[in-house]
Amino acid sequence: MASYEQLTKYNWKATVSLGYENGKQVKTRKQGFKTKKDAEIWVTDTLGKKHKGYIALTNSNILFKDYINKWFNEYKVLNVSINTKNDYIYRINAHVVPMIGNYKLSELSTSIIQDFYNKLISEKGMKPVSAKKVYDIVNGCLKYAKKSKLIYDLPTDIEKQKLVKPEIEFWTKKEIDFFLDKINDLYLYSPVFLDVLTGLRVGELCGLRWCDVNLESGYIEVNSQVIQDRINKELIFSSILKTSTSHRNISIPPVLIDFLKAMKEDNNALENDFVILSREGLMCNPRNLSMNFTKTVAKYKKSIDDIEKENKEVPKDYMQLKQISFHGLRHTHATLLIFNGENIKVVSDRLGHRDISITLNTYTHIMDDMKSNTATLLNNLFKK
Repeated sequence: MASYEQLTKYNWKATVSLGYENGKQVKTRKQGFKTKKDAEIWVTDTLGKKHKGYIALTNSNILFKDYINKWFNEYKVLNVSINTKNDYIYRINAHVVPMIGNYKLSELSTSIIQDFYNKLISEKGMKPVSAKKVYDIVNGCLKYAKKSKLIYDLPTDIEKQKLVKPEIEFWTKKEIDFFLDKINDLYLYSPVFLDVLTGLRVGELCGLRWCDVNLESGYIEVNSQVIQDRINKELIFSSILKTSTSHRNISIPPVLIDFLKAMKEDNNALENDFVILSREGLMCNPRNLSMNFTKTVAKYKKSIDDIEKENKEVPKDYMQLKQISFHGLRHTHATLLIFNGENIKVVSDRLGHRDISITLNTYTHIMDDMKSNTATLLNNLFKK
């Protein structure tokens, strides 16, 4: 059963009954049709979808903000890490709910999603890569709604801006040596030295305990991480890593073994103690470590010319450093291995990537730079 109402000359409204639930009639409405014929087509389509099982009575009028929270709390949260969970909560509450949360699930259309995506960039000032992360949450939610037969069509087939892949940030061996030589802070030197030689994610580094370090056989076992729960404002020691392949064993060189032996002895460390500690001797906050690193690197961001223009004396043995993040040390580890001929599969396993294609895509430009070396290698093999 359906009814029609002409609101203005070119604006018709249609109301259609979807049946009864708990003794109450459930209806859905839509307006904005230019003619009654357009409204009738919508009614026929709506009833057809209902009869095919694509419209459930309970959820026919549910607001998208209610549905996406239901989807997240009852389904998605079971399949993501704490970091990803916090990212989802922030993006849903900061962007999705305020912008499209008051639409009914059944009302969301391609034009609405396109407008939503466009405004993330034009009004929110997001870069395409950030807008895509918000879009991906909405897309995942609506895919689940379609799978659950709550919507008939997936309205997320929109035009998105091309993503510009940023170049990875890393240091050369010369830059590493310079920085390590200049660090006077042991609380920074140790994690930097460890990360350059292991390529651990910062959370994995902070979660490393002495019981995970086999100094006799020369390897470390990566099985935990420290996470900053931004929602509850607390540090969490977790055995849940980014992916299943993040759980791994990493061989370590003698130079690092000797360093760790001395470090363990100096600290009178117990097996369950963390390798990297805060200044207070507590579990290290990955964010604080990263910020301390960035702040220290910034001391060397000026060129020698800039220092001289300020009529200041250039420090002895000064070097201008590329401004990289702590994560850049992980990239540094990988690029050093690749440049020195390590097998890409070995590098991928050390980094804990779930697939070798991730490693190849991440370090494509490094591989490209090495193509010229191939010609030199062949020449050396066959020259007389």
